[in-house]
Amino acid sequence: MEVHHPHHPTHKKKWSEYIIEFVMLFAAVTLGFFAENVREHQIVEHKTQQNLESVIFDLKKDSTLLQDRLKEYRKASLMLENLNNLSINYQLSNISKKEFLDSAINISYTLRFGTSFYINNSSYKNTIASGSFSNINSIELKRTISDYYEVYGAKLNDNNRILDDVVEYYNAYTFPIIGGRFRSSEERKYLKDFYIRNNMMNKYLLDKEFLTFNQKAKDRVDIYLQLLEVFNEKNAELLTLLKKNKL
Repeated sequence: MEVHHPHHPTHKKKWSEYIIEFVMLFAAVTLGFFAENVREHQIVEHKTQQNLESVIFDLKKDSTLLQDRLKEYRKASLMLENLNNLSINYQLSNISKKEFLDSAINISYTLRFGTSFYINNSSYKNTIASGSFSNINSIELKRTISDYYEVYGAKLNDNNRILDDVVEYYNAYTFPIIGGRFRSSEERKYLKDFYIRNNMMNKYLLDKEFLTFNQKAKDRVDIYLQLLEVFNEKNAELLTLLKKNKL
């Protein structure tokens, strides 16, 4: 028995249909590629923005700490200068020994310096590590950020070490802090009176080398104060640039 198979006519595609399908497929792949690139770019920009916002937050904290340190070192510079003048006037016999000792010890009661200022660079390091730094378009902003953390930051750390050595020597051998740094005001007042009654500060204040060592301490305080003032300017400059160049 002969089997008959039905014949279904097949549609033969034209070249134009193949071209249209290819173009549509190519367009879909290309659009998908561009969409993915746009999405990745948006993620990178968002991450960069987050890191820069974090840097701004750190800079504002730095600014607050800077104001405290500036106040401390301006006061210390003035008081060390007053000690120099007192010592010179005593050596020239313009004031009596008692006047000199009383005034100098009163200054020593409130003279404080040696607190170091450290910048918070954690957000900056995270910006570098995440690759966000390369996504910053402004060359001026990149340079200012790098200078603040790498150049001035390194200089600050060097001066912190030098300052620590000067303060340790000054407090231990030249002009001990009455009662130490961590005693209460009542304890310091008691010790101050005890020092005065027993002439315990005389050997430091009446030593001929006192003026030399005091001037060295003032020089270091003034250098550190100058550095803090530069940092204060750079901090404000960088904050302004960051706000201006937000993505």
